[in-house]
Amino acid sequence: MDKKSIIGLVLIFGVMMVFFTLNKPSKEEIEKQRKFNDSIAAVQLKQQDSSKQTQEDSISPQAIKDALVSGDTLQKAKAEEKLLDEYSVFSHAFYQQEKIIKVENDLLKADISTLGAIIKQVTLKDYLNYAKDSVTFFTPNGNTYGLNLSVGQKLIRTNELNFVVFVNNKLYNDDKPIKVSGNDSVVVSMRLYKNSETKYETMEDYYQNATQYIEYKYTLRGDDYRLGFNIITNQMGDVLTDANSIEFEWKSDLNVKERDRDIEIKASSIYYLAGDDVEYLKENGRDDKDDINANVGWVSFKQQFFSTALIAGKEAFQSAAMETKTENKTKDNYLRTMETTLTLPFEVNKPREEFAMDFFFGPNKYSVVNKYDIHMEEIIPLGWGFAPLQWINRLVIIPVFDFLQQFGWNMGIIILVLTIMVKIVLFPLAYKSFSSSAKMKIIQPEVQKLNDKFPKKEQAMQKQQAMMGLYKRAGVNPMAGCLPMLLQFPILLAMFRFFPSSIELRQKSFLWASDLSSYDSIVDLPFSIPFYGSNVSLFCLLMTVAQVFYTRITMKQQASTNAMPGMKFMMYFMPVMMLFILNKYSSALNYYYFISLCFTFLQMWLIRKTINEKKVWKTLEANSKKPTKKSKWQERMEALEKQNKALQAQRNQKKK
Repeated sequence: MDKKSIIGLVLIFGVMMVFFTLNKPSKEEIEKQRKFNDSIAAVQLKQQDSSKQTQEDSISPQAIKDALVSGDTLQKAKAEEKLLDEYSVFSHAFYQQEKIIKVENDLLKADISTLGAIIKQVTLKDYLNYAKDSVTFFTPNGNTYGLNLSVGQKLIRTNELNFVVFVNNKLYNDDKPIKVSGNDSVVVSMRLYKNSETKYETMEDYYQNATQYIEYKYTLRGDDYRLGFNIITNQMGDVLTDANSIEFEWKSDLNVKERDRDIEIKASSIYYLAGDDVEYLKENGRDDKDDINANVGWVSFKQQFFSTALIAGKEAFQSAAMETKTENKTKDNYLRTMETTLTLPFEVNKPREEFAMDFFFGPNKYSVVNKYDIHMEEIIPLGWGFAPLQWINRLVIIPVFDFLQQFGWNMGIIILVLTIMVKIVLFPLAYKSFSSSAKMKIIQPEVQKLNDKFPKKEQAMQKQQAMMGLYKRAGVNPMAGCLPMLLQFPILLAMFRFFPSSIELRQKSFLWASDLSSYDSIVDLPFSIPFYGSNVSLFCLLMTVAQVFYTRITMKQQASTNAMPGMKFMMYFMPVMMLFILNKYSSALNYYYFISLCFTFLQMWLIRKTINEKKVWKTLEANSKKPTKKSKWQERMEALEKQNKALQAQRNQKKK
């Protein structure tokens, strides 16, 4: 380093020393900074203490139980203090042990827990899931409901407290299942008592004599999918601060019951009765929610073939908030989550107030839910939004289907017989349609002559008149082929709704189809084709092939269609489109469409045999010799044509 560099560094150092000396803080400024730092540290310490206190305040019910059972003296004392603060006059119910009460009738089994007096699980006796196990409702610990009670400034949830069990008004300490059958019934009551200020010798004396409690009363009847559920408050006016209503929350995790989980998710939603109308949240697996500030008669957590519902008695729910969502849960059989918050009209100041309801756990079977007369049959998608569909299904298809089931036949045979019956009823319409098409094909050479005679566009009116005259002389009604098809269309749509929603077809096999309510896969592809899927349904393929043949036969009889390339493409495109649409649909539906088309071919062949071509030509020749009386429509057409000619002549005159 040379001399100049050293001098430069010394000067820089000197300047820095002078700068720091001049900007050195005074003693007053140092003291002020120290106080500021101390205040920051105090705030941070206070925040830590507050966070610690919040954690203590938010201690879980399970942590309180653990402290009461295995904690030291100090921990137990804190837990008891916390318990009294958290649950107020109901803190005593926290000390009881959870028990499971098993009840059973002819149709179902139910496990009712004393913790929250909640139905933990329901098993149907007569139905199996896709894995051939009994159909159950709810995932483990996936069903919870209860009251949100205002006690002073506290909000207490009953699902966190233990209830005391009574069976037919007698204290119950047994572990045996309670069974009823036929016309018998049993009442299982669960009571949540207020802490007693009077000392009793035993807890049994306390439960038998205490008069202040909240009661859940379950009534199980012998042959019913409903479980009576009444909520009662007894002498609770000085405890509850709710005025004229109580909030009831219900949340359930639905479990998978069917073969195709994706289809089941799309068919699962919340249905509810608002006034006299049945409404529902979005389907197709989309999350949705809604608030109804009006009377609600019932709320149903609906799946593809089964539902659980809460049905109000004489008094409706005052309002309902509902939500469907799919949560990120690792359980294999988890389907979706349903939630609802209902407002119950409740006057707690009365000595005894009771709100009556029913739980429903059962199949979406028309004959089952229709008898309740509360519009609950509308959870079954039978085409309620389109009147002809629902009446065809309700008044014709379902009664006939139920009648045929009495013979004990295989479901495939029942569908075959049902198809034959439908074809017989519709035969007069089919005869008019097919005979008209056959006659149209016979006189096609005469139609072509008229096309050649009037080739120009401005001759369209004359050609139309000539065509109508030809049809009249031949005894052919061109509309006869269209109108019968239009009349048959609602029946085809009704079947489209009926078969996929019929629980009677569930897990019923026929030929290669193991389950007529689901698709019949003969090949499972290792990849998925867009809009088609990874399964190959044989009934759907057969239906598509039959539809293509039907289209080809129809087009041969309608030469006018052949002259329209766009229409020809559409006619063949429709069967291909149906292949993609129906590949994952009920195999019963594809089977019905297939055999229906087969019978249509047979009808067409028989009707064609009855049409005498020579007779049609003789009729045409005979009518050609007779003076043709013009119809009113023809007279109007001719008058319109004369008027057009007159207008055209006036235009030509003006041009000259």
